[in-house]
Amino acid sequence: MTRQQIFKTNMVITRSNRDYKITMMNDDLVTLQVLNSDNYQIVSVDQLLSEYQLSTLTLPVFNSNVDHSWLTQQQCDQIKRYNTYLNFLDKQRFPASEDALKLTIETCGEVLNEPLNYRPSASTLRRWYKKWRVNNRHTIYLLKSNKHDPSLHQSNRIPAQMRQLVNDVIESDYLTLNGPNIAQCYKILTYRHHQMDLDCKMLSKSTFYREINKLDKNIVVKKREGATSANKNRRNATQQYQVNGLFERCEMDAVHVNIYLLNEHGEIIGKPIIFLIIDVYSRCILGMHISIQDAETTDAAVSVLRHAILPKPAENYTYLANKWACHGTPINLYVDSGSSFINDSMNSLLAQLKITRVAGPSRQPWKRPFIERFNGTLRNKLKGIPGYLGKKSDRQTFDKAGKHYATLTLPEFEKIVCILINDEYHQERHAGLNNQSPIEVWTKNIAYCPAIVPSNVAIFDMYLRLQALGKIQQTKGIQYKKQFFNSHELRQLHRSLQIKNLHQDKVIFYVDKLDASNIVVINPLNNSPLVVQNTCISSHMKTFEQLKYTASVTRPNNAKTQIKEITKAAELRKKQASKDKILTKNIINNEIISLDQALEPSMIEKMFTKRQTAAFSELTSSTEESNNNTEVQQKRPPKIIRYKTK
Repeated sequence: MTRQQIFKTNMVITRSNRDYKITMMNDDLVTLQVLNSDNYQIVSVDQLLSEYQLSTLTLPVFNSNVDHSWLTQQQCDQIKRYNTYLNFLDKQRFPASEDALKLTIETCGEVLNEPLNYRPSASTLRRWYKKWRVNNRHTIYLLKSNKHDPSLHQSNRIPAQMRQLVNDVIESDYLTLNGPNIAQCYKILTYRHHQMDLDCKMLSKSTFYREINKLDKNIVVKKREGATSANKNRRNATQQYQVNGLFERCEMDAVHVNIYLLNEHGEIIGKPIIFLIIDVYSRCILGMHISIQDAETTDAAVSVLRHAILPKPAENYTYLANKWACHGTPINLYVDSGSSFINDSMNSLLAQLKITRVAGPSRQPWKRPFIERFNGTLRNKLKGIPGYLGKKSDRQTFDKAGKHYATLTLPEFEKIVCILINDEYHQERHAGLNNQSPIEVWTKNIAYCPAIVPSNVAIFDMYLRLQALGKIQQTKGIQYKKQFFNSHELRQLHRSLQIKNLHQDKVIFYVDKLDASNIVVINPLNNSPLVVQNTCISSHMKTFEQLKYTASVTRPNNAKTQIKEITKAAELRKKQASKDKILTKNIINNEIISLDQALEPSMIEKMFTKRQTAAFSELTSSTEESNNNTEVQQKRPPKIIRYKTK
């Protein structure tokens, strides 16, 4: 098949989960345009073919893209046979199940009137189906290539019937847990060959051994010994990664550095965690972020991703001797399964940036060898820095505690790391890059794979906010720290969730601690951001603490204040009453006598008269009381006290 029969001008292809349009093409090179963008890339046709074989490049599902006129009659009959089996199998509910495979072989074999010994086995049909799915359901790619003479390959000398029998024995007997060894499998092959009475000649033992040795060792160990043994074997195995351009494979990781840092006042703030992103093709460090935390956080992961994608202004790195020119959006981002990389926030951000995240298991550094190798290089370059205590696994002993050696501040340490990365590591020659430096490889290839920067740069600021969960109320919206956020779009979102019976679930929203005027709600239906304003008009450019203080002033808790006012009024009333009691003694005939007022003879006469009247009334009352007492005493019987005698 020629290249022009696969790729054509104005064809839209999907390459590493990103859509491209073929704008120009000749026999060797292809010009690709990123769909809905002005970015172009120039790649070779051979590279596109290799990517297509590795299933990283897919074509549109149109049979008209492939020309069948060059096929022979035998190949057309073979394609018809493939279509009969694969289309019937694809219509089954579970195509990979044994029942579906057996039903397909029996039904299609009768339709095509094929003998039993010519029908494909279950393993062969499963292999056809897998390759058919990978190649966009094009059966033409199942045909064997006639580029080389079959006699040149010893494996092609095996007849088709014998080949199917060998594959069945390998899959059903050899590739099983604690299955028989190669010699026993050869005996099984001999017995089945004699039992089936095949016309072809029996395979020799040496040829069968060669077929077994062609199998992938990792698959053999996993099938025969288990996943644990396969992981150990894979760790010791050497594997070469094929990367065809910049941004195709980027690895991100966090390295914990054993050094205590100080603040501007000389106080210890903790140990740094350096987040890094490396481009595998050029070995350049795209982004770096240093955080002082007890553990790896999502904010730090978002920060290093922003530092890797956005250009790095020269005015922010005046201390560097060379310009830090490496930046751009990764196509595939390889991370471990840590919580800082695998969460809803990162899922939403990577989806909007159209970055494919490939998450591997933790504690398996060989799955991300390039960033792990740079971590070791960075630790070696940090040796000799004041306060650096080396790797913890080295178990070095010191005379004093590690905090005693703390010397550098966080800005100073950040400058040192940037200098080590950009002015040393990027300028050094690597044996893996054909004795070229990373910055040289980047400069040569950036014209063919230009950096893509998202138009909405503010998206990173949104994901650097504080993440929270809340339920959308039908009338009030979302409540956070006694503040309500609501809008017409949020009410529409609530109705959409209510239709799908999801209105009771909590949604993710992001809050800016320094600005309480709005929040950003993530639509759970399509992961799109939605800005919702605060219903309080006075919340513009105010923090939540300021709004809390304002609320306490405008709506105070009056309980204690009212109690104080009541007690204070009671005390004043008591004092006033004591003063009024003194004044009432000086009132005569509803007239108040003041010391400043001159006494007249009539007033003096009234005073003496009142005094005499009061004295006479007191005397008469006392005599009456004494008379009453004597009468009571006379009527009262005498009290007799009796004492007991022994």
